[in-house]
Amino acid sequence: ISKNLLTEFVDYRKSHPNCSANDARDALSGKTDIDKFEYGYASTLLVMSDMILSKLKQENIESACNLNIPRSCQIIYYGAPGTGKSHAINTHTSTKSVIRTTFHPDSDYSTFVGAYKPTTEEQTRYNDSGVPVIYHDGDHKGEPIKDKVIVYDFVEQAFLKAYEEAWKKFFANPEAPEDEYLVIEEINRGNCAQIFGDLFQLLDRNQYGYSEYPITADNDISKHLKDVFTKEQLHLDDHDIINHMYNRGDSDIAQKVLNGDILLLPKNLYIWATMNTSDQSLFPIDSAFKRRWDWQYVKIADAGQ
Repeated sequence: ISKNLLTEFVDYRKSHPNCSANDARDALSGKTDIDKFEYGYASTLLVMSDMILSKLKQENIESACNLNIPRSCQIIYYGAPGTGKSHAINTHTSTKSVIRTTFHPDSDYSTFVGAYKPTTEEQTRYNDSGVPVIYHDGDHKGEPIKDKVIVYDFVEQAFLKAYEEAWKKFFANPEAPEDEYLVIEEINRGNCAQIFGDLFQLLDRNQYGYSEYPITADNDISKHLKDVFTKEQLHLDDHDIINHMYNRGDSDIAQKVLNGDILLLPKNLYIWATMNTSDQSLFPIDSAFKRRWDWQYVKIADAGQ
């Protein structure tokens, strides 16, 4: 009986979105055989009908945004502005770990991957004899004086942050690692060839989701990754999980990843992006880059929906 009453309320609420519980009860009383039962809980039925309609609305939005698709390692959602491209990605990744960046005309390899940059750090001041200089009065009396000095350090950007997190999650649970997402908004507002550089080769994934062609990391990135992975004390008991995919003889690919010698995208690192197709002030994307992505068109929704 309750299901039948709720169905009536849902149907009425669709056509009368601003009605009250009493309005619905008065309008529906006497319409069907089930009305011999009291509508004493009309307010509850109205709340429940709103919950159902809200769920149906969300499902319609997901359908309009092409969300019901198989998950892919690399997807570009493309379409006109305001069609829900970012919403589509947010819906998929709402419970996932996400690192997000936005491309623009000044983006390059260093702002996407990382580079040595000047930073400041505090260093203890020493006198000519090598003894720390201390405060002789004030709130810090007896403490060593520290000066802010400029030093150069490797500063990782969005790609390396996502890359490191993905491998940390992989080595923590190789059989079923948690997913890591790198989301690139407005991917065609930057020069992709310049921004990705040699990472372009990593976008070819094999049937297991790993990079088909690992690349040699440059010295700065290699040193940085080795420091990060060593600090995390990452290790893999069975390196064959990765090594069996690469015909490299006795070469231990997994260990090379941990040493920072090579770059290789793991299966749990997803790179998803949005692309605006309307603006004219955008960078072209060549066919070699395009073929490494799955493409999901997000159409302009019917204004009446």
